[in-house]
Amino acid sequence: MNLSKLSPKQLVEIDACTRCGECLKYCPVYAQKGEEEIDPRGKIQAFKNFIRSQHGLWAKIFGPKKLDEEKLKKFSQMVYRCTLCGECSVSCPVSIDAKHLWTALRETLVEMGHFPEAAGRMKANVLRAHTVSGDENEERTEWLEFLDELPDHHYQKEKAEVAFFVGCVASFFPLVQKIPLAFVEILSKTEVDFTLLGGEEWCCGFPLIGAGMKKEAEVLIEHNLEMVRKKGLKKVVFACPSCYHTWAEEYKTDVEIFHSTQFIKRLIDEGKIAFKEKKVKVTYHDPCDLGRASGVYEAPREILHAIPGVELVEMTGNREQCKCCGGGGNLEMVDPDLSAALAQAKIDEIQATGADTVITACQQCVRTILTTARRREIPINAMDITEFVLKNMKG
Repeated sequence: MNLSKLSPKQLVEIDACTRCGECLKYCPVYAQKGEEEIDPRGKIQAFKNFIRSQHGLWAKIFGPKKLDEEKLKKFSQMVYRCTLCGECSVSCPVSIDAKHLWTALRETLVEMGHFPEAAGRMKANVLRAHTVSGDENEERTEWLEFLDELPDHHYQKEKAEVAFFVGCVASFFPLVQKIPLAFVEILSKTEVDFTLLGGEEWCCGFPLIGAGMKKEAEVLIEHNLEMVRKKGLKKVVFACPSCYHTWAEEYKTDVEIFHSTQFIKRLIDEGKIAFKEKKVKVTYHDPCDLGRASGVYEAPREILHAIPGVELVEMTGNREQCKCCGGGGNLEMVDPDLSAALAQAKIDEIQATGADTVITACQQCVRTILTTARRREIPINAMDITEFVLKNMKG
């Protein structure tokens, strides 16, 4: 077993786990499955046992034991049944950065050939078509056809100050194409000099990194950075938290990056967006990659507070303690039933607030919540904050 994918810090973290069980109180997957092997401390203990069998004192004296393939297979299944939401990291008393530990474990398992078939199919899609869905990349801006007025340049300019990086999900999944449509209208109405990258935008690499295939994401990262340099961009804006977080963590660039909520908040502060009154009770769902992963909690709430008449009611779990909707970490493609169970738990929490609408700031959260609600015939109104802003803008 090659441990090169784990940093010295991560090896110390594995040994630092005291098995206190604090993470069990917060892990949304454990709440659904109730299996020791699937919770954070169970995964750490299992991996610790593998390390000892290969690199421990006994292995140093007598040689490493033969790895049990069945145990490795089961361990892999447990590691991939996780949304990478990071709530275990927030709750850990000894500050184990579990989210990055899980992706490092996935890298190790990929190197050993133990990963879900669905992850392999996803990798083939991304490397062939540069889209997570396998759709042809030239179709990345077909959603523009739904705009009432479309300029001749189709918002794809040779040079611009700002790029709106749309992301794969919002580009290709009809249920959430209203999000880029809304954000394009906001940028246009506020006279921002922006462009779309269109077919030159490739998947940001997040699905591959989350699957433990970080090396394969390098070609995507380099391509997207080259497009930014080519167009002379000064800012890149993302409505997708996973794209935003991936750029912040993996892309080496001096270009300013913003999530859409941060950019919209700046436009409000500059007096470029004003709102009409809207009497409505809403709750806000913190996307994992925007909240816990990127620390953006206040910008979306400040936007909601800026709209006269909007009453914000927080869920029991909010900000650092906000529960994942079930749409993260590639879980949907690995275990769709588990993903739907997490979405149902999120829907129950939303409905308990008595809010008329749940607002979030992530296309995957909107898609996961609405898909589960529709399949189970649960009446719920969920939308991205870009849609909510556009609906309530003056003018």
